[in-house]
Amino acid sequence: MAENDIGGALDLTVASLGEGVVRLGVSAALPEISAWQERLAASGDPGLSAVAETLSELKAQLDPDGFDPVSVGALLMSLGDQVERVAGAEVGEQVGRKLSQLGVLLGKEGDALTDRATRV
Repeated sequence: MAENDIGGALDLTVASLGEGVVRLGVSAALPEISAWQERLAASGDPGLSAVAETLSELKAQLDPDGFDPVSVGALLMSLGDQVERVAGAEVGEQVGRKLSQLGVLLGKEGDALTDRATRV
């Protein structure tokens, strides 16, 4: 996939998450997760493959029958950390700023989801 395509896809993902993961909803999130999972798994890069594995875990956690907001929040925070690490690596050179933005956003959303779920 060309860097411009990746940059554009990152822009769309960041925009989708801009109003929060809860507002985005599972039905909108699943195709986005699947598309990124396929894209990253096909890259052959170990860092990106690790992100693809975490996306696979996230998809499994979004099953409505077993949805656990704390687990999903923790996975989003982990995913945010992974994306930020990739942004600083060679593979993230061309889109590092966008990856960093996405990583921070995922981490914040995971933290917010976990906080909402654990409030008494």
